[in-house]
Amino acid sequence: MGCAFGWAAVKKAMAESVSLVIVVVSSLFLFSGVPFTHAGAASVNVAAILSMTGIASPHNKPLLPLIELAVHEINATGGIFGQPIHLMILDNQSTPIGSKKAAEKAIESNVVAVIGAHWSSHSLEIAPILQNAEIPMITISTNPKIALVGNYVFQVTFNDAFQGKMLAKFARERLHSSRAVVVKNINEAYSMELAGYFSQSYSGMGGNVIFEAVYKGKAVDFKSIITRIKKASPEIVFIPGYSRDSGLFINQSVMQGVNVVFMGADAWDDISQYAGETLDGSYRSVVWHPGLDTPQSRALQQQHQDQYGDLPINYSAVPWYDAFMLLKDAATRAGCFKHSKIRDALAETKAFHGATGLISFDESGEMIANTLVILKYEKEREIFFEAIADNDIDSHGINE
Repeated sequence: MGCAFGWAAVKKAMAESVSLVIVVVSSLFLFSGVPFTHAGAASVNVAAILSMTGIASPHNKPLLPLIELAVHEINATGGIFGQPIHLMILDNQSTPIGSKKAAEKAIESNVVAVIGAHWSSHSLEIAPILQNAEIPMITISTNPKIALVGNYVFQVTFNDAFQGKMLAKFARERLHSSRAVVVKNINEAYSMELAGYFSQSYSGMGGNVIFEAVYKGKAVDFKSIITRIKKASPEIVFIPGYSRDSGLFINQSVMQGVNVVFMGADAWDDISQYAGETLDGSYRSVVWHPGLDTPQSRALQQQHQDQYGDLPINYSAVPWYDAFMLLKDAATRAGCFKHSKIRDALAETKAFHGATGLISFDESGEMIANTLVILKYEKEREIFFEAIADNDIDSHGINE
């Protein structure tokens, strides 16, 4: 069928008035250098779907600098086939219906691909729509069900089956715990799924999950669950939630006399602002760490320093950067912007050198993962603790 692409449709979509669900990223984080689109050059639409408003926005907005950095880098080096990326930030408003509308807007705008979403509950809504439209989707969400939606969907980070297993391994083998309580957010697929994988693995490794407790996403008072924890006397409490609810829970627990080790996962990006010093002694997993000593990781940190100075890198934003770079790589290998050709190139990805490490996909579009980095909170700072390998405990490749 060749590699023809509807550039007239792209230009038409760019000329149309922008919907309320779109926020142009350059209005939030302006570069002084190369713009997102070059004057006089036909551009190609790429959508990033994330939460600019609503409950997920405090967790999603810090992702923007690295999204911007990736697009800037691609455009500054000639774009893709000489075509600069026209970045569309589509706000899913932190809701399932908002996620569906954002995906539909991406389709209407004739995008080459969609990057996102960040929260699993949002990506689960987006994936079927983009799959049906046969538009490549590279998600940063970790729910294993997302990639299973279809062959146009790819996950550029480890999934929760892997993360839950490795966190259970860490709790049993490194923390030497045998009694755990799991606290999960009933309104978020990410939290519910990850909790399930952790509990299954922890029990399978001989640990005892005393009980699992649930709370609603907007909860602010956790007294009833905390009371149960105090009576049960676990050694660890695993909270696979987002920063706000997990931080509030830990703060209230410590203030009410709970003396356990708290564990979380990759969504604790800004938890310190909610938990403060009560986090000390807790652990969490991450998708990336500044000590990752690879050329791509070092280059990313230098570029970030050059553009943003002392602004800390949001660890969860690094896979977003990789997703854009991977899209450029796939389109280049495809030789055109045709959706099916880019999909095929993505599926064939083996050992792509990203800032987070080597990226390869299995037959279902899931990234093949084998190592999880664990951080520990000490004096309100995140400190590298170790990297857990799937077949053994290991700590190579990380500078503390």
